[in-house]
Formats: sequence, structure tokens, C-alpha cells
Amino acid sequence: MTAEHRCGSVRVSSLSVALLLVVSAPNSRADTNPRYRPGDWRAFTSVRYVTSAAFTPEFLYFGTRGGVARYDRNRERWLPALTTAEGLPSNAIRRLAYNPATDELYAETLLGASIYRRAWDEWHSVPDFPESLATGWQPVDLSQYQLPFGFDALDPGFLTDSYLRSYKVTGGLEDSWGNVWLGTWGEFVWKHGFAAFDLVPQRWGLFHDNVEAIWLDSTSVFFGGTNYYSNDGAVTIYDTAAADWHYLEARYTSGFASDHVHAFVGDAERHYLWMATDLGLVRYDRQKEQFRTYGRREGLTDDRVWSLCLDGEILWVGTESGIDGIYLPRDSIFSASTAAVRNARVPTIDVTGQIVWLGTDRGLFRLVKPVAEWQRFAPQDGLSPLGGHIRVIRHDATRVYVGTDHGIAVVDPRGVHHVETYDRSHGLPDDNVFDLAVTDTILWAATRIGLVRFVPSTRERRVFTSDDGLVDPLIQTIVVDGDYLWLGTEHGANRFRWNNPQRID
Repeated sequence: MTAEHRCGSVRVSSLSVALLLVVSAPNSRADTNPRYRPGDWRAFTSVRYVTSAAFTPEFLYFGTRGGVARYDRNRERWLPALTTAEGLPSNAIRRLAYNPATDELYAETLLGASIYRRAWDEWHSVPDFPESLATGWQPVDLSQYQLPFGFDALDPGFLTDSYLRSYKVTGGLEDSWGNVWLGTWGEFVWKHGFAAFDLVPQRWGLFHDNVEAIWLDSTSVFFGGTNYYSNDGAVTIYDTAAADWHYLEARYTSGFASDHVHAFVGDAERHYLWMATDLGLVRYDRQKEQFRTYGRREGLTDDRVWSLCLDGEILWVGTESGIDGIYLPRDSIFSASTAAVRNARVPTIDVTGQIVWLGTDRGLFRLVKPVAEWQRFAPQDGLSPLGGHIRVIRHDATRVYVGTDHGIAVVDPRGVHHVETYDRSHGLPDDNVFDLAVTDTILWAATRIGLVRFVPSTRERRVFTSDDGLVDPLIQTIVVDGDYLWLGTEHGANRFRWNNPQRID
């Protein structure tokens, strides 16, 4: 598993988007859709807030604020949650019920009731929730259980950790094997085995749903973003080999100024993972498990870092007020801003050969080495969107693709001329482009209304939405992983098998 590019950029960052997140929830498919292929789409959400539970002979299901978490009882492992990607009308689950006669699971959500048929891995809308089948979600007396070191239950009905954070126990369920399962509000599920001594916390899923940045290596997936729901946050790490989840919380970690991450860049040679955050540039030494934060005091132009790009021995750092660089062998910071880009916001950076491309809120700029001067890239035709807000820059062997709020501009990688523009008049369904990725002859675009697959040579396009399996149509980031795409949204992440040979779309 490898990342396709070595430059990270900020995605969506606006007050209007934040407010939209608070007052709305993603819609899903109304019912079965022939375009949806189970197995091609997998959703990852935050399931830390538990409301209900039900068990079947093979599975345990937990209703959460992020969908239905599920546990394979025979294999003793957690599986990806069931969400709007599989057809739930809403990820906010109120209650669950199971019908043993038909082996069907029911979920009551904020937007209606649904029934889950495991053979098809799909949810279907139903008019009513079966009250008589609802599983009893019982109150829990924590004094009966031994808690692991660092936790206590001195406040009745609450678990308190070593950082004095308290989590309400929302209910408990004893399964048919004598295991007791406790649901919490904020600390997911705890298990007390039939012959066990301690309560054991379980972990699965994202720390929070907003995913602005994703980084991959051979064994792990890192998810970053800002938690709009509360002040707590974390970088989520998914160990793909062990199917384990871990969280890096800045406020409890020395040298880690902020876990509100807008972009990642990995440096395999030095075992570093760099993170662009709202309180500086964070360096995570994965070998030593140590953090260091670079800010104004260390020489950065601004603490608000939006984008990163690794260029040999230089790490380019895009900030709120210009562009900086770090010469990695000496760990020394230098300002790379010249008059043209000083005080400009830099959401994206890319490098093609000897040219460094800079996307700013003032337009597209380039620096041709060894000349240390930024020049505006302004085509003479005057029809290009390159003079406005640049959100993302990506390239392949023959072209540089620039995503803006007026479509996609295509530039010669040598920086000679502007080739063409793709917007709604050329078949794109939306001009607002938040991220881009290239696979084979396909250009993928992240927009407000879904994932766009666009073939520049033929102008053929296809839009993937919630009807296909997206957990949310507003996509903030795309990362290529071979035959898969990882997609970050405001309501979770998707892994999409785009290169399934059985797909005919």
C-alpha cells in the first residue's frame, strides 16, 4: 500500500462547510440501486457513541452515531460498520432489533427504519420499526466489574479514564455465550468475557468523522482532520494487517501541538511523517515515536500550515502567509516567499522536475530552479481559471492538473502554456474541485456532489454518489492505493475498488 504522490494539500476549510456539518447529515440511497456493488465500497466512520445493541447467532450489532458497528462472534473480530454506504437512511441509530425467524436486522434511524439482509449486504427501507423485537438495552452497575488500570467508576454510570475524561455507560447486553457488552457515549464498547476478570475496552473506527487528509504506507492508514463536534481530536491510525485502530491525541502527547491535520507527507528515508496543522508543522518520528512542532519561533512564516510537498532534500511548507522551506539534512527553515506570493495563502504545492508549482488564493505561481523567484502563471488568452483560488495541483507524465472553484485547468508540465480547461461546459457536473488524482488514463475529481471519473481523451465522465456507496457526496481528499481509492469526507472515509474487472461502468 503506497501513496500516489508526496505532496499534501488542504481540502475544504470554510465556515459555511463547518456550519453545514453541524446541522445536516448525509443522505443515502432510498432503496436498492443497481449501480451499488457490495464489496467495492467500504465505509469507515466514528462509532464511539453507542445507543443500542442486538445479537444474532453469528454477530453482535451495536447502534451508534456513526452507523451499525458489528462484531464477528466466531472469529472474534470487529468488521467495518454498516453505514449509509450500504443503504442506511442515516448513520444516527436509535434502536436495533433482530428477527431470528427470518435472520433480519432492523435499525431505527433519525430518518426512518430499515431492514438489513446480510446475504445481499444491503439495507432496505421499511415503514415501521418492530417494537416487539427490540433488544433489551439494560442499565449497568459498574461496581460488579473490575476496570483496567487508569479507569474508575466513582461517578455512578460513568467510566473515567486517567485523563479525567468521563464517558456515560448507555447500556449493557449479555449475549448467548454469557459475555457482557457495555456501550458508552464516547468510548465505544467494553467487553466482559464469560470467564474473564477485567472489563476490556474495544476499539474500532475513526476518532471523529471529518477526514481532510489521508496518508498510506505498507501497513497503515493515517486519517487527519478537524473535529467539528467538540474540542477533542486525534489522528486515527488503522493497522490494515492486524485490523487494529489507534489514536494520536495532541493534548496528551509531548511535542505534538495540534492533531487538527490538513495534510500529510511521508519521508520514508528519515522515518518521518510530516503533518500540516493549524498550530504549526508537526514532525512525527515513527521509529522513535517522538513528535516535534515547528512554528513561528522555529522560523516558519505562520503557524497556520495548509500544504506540504517533499522535493528531494527540501520540504516545501505552504502557510497562511506564504511559502517556507526546510532543508532536511540540516533541519533548517528558510523563507521561500518573494514579493509575488508574500502573505498569500498556499493551499497546495506540487513539483515537476525543476519546477515548483504553488497554488494560492491569488492564483497559480511557479518557480523554475535555480532561479529563486516566483512567477505568476497567467495565460494570455485571459479565459483561464488559473488567476483565482487554486485548491489542488496534481500531475502525471504529460500534464499538470489544477483544481479550482471554476473547474480543472490543464497545463504543460514544463510550464510552457495552458492546454485547456474542463468545467461544466465540458461535461463536469460541478466546477468546485477540492482534490484530484490520476490513474491510468482517468482523472478523478473530488467535488461537492460526488466523485467524478473523467477521461480527458474522450470527455467521458461518470459521477459516483451516495447511490453508489459514498458515505457523503462532498469529498475532501483522494488517495490512490493501487486498484483502490481512499476518499475522505466530512462524515467519514471510503475505500473504493475502482479497478474491479467486473465493473462495467
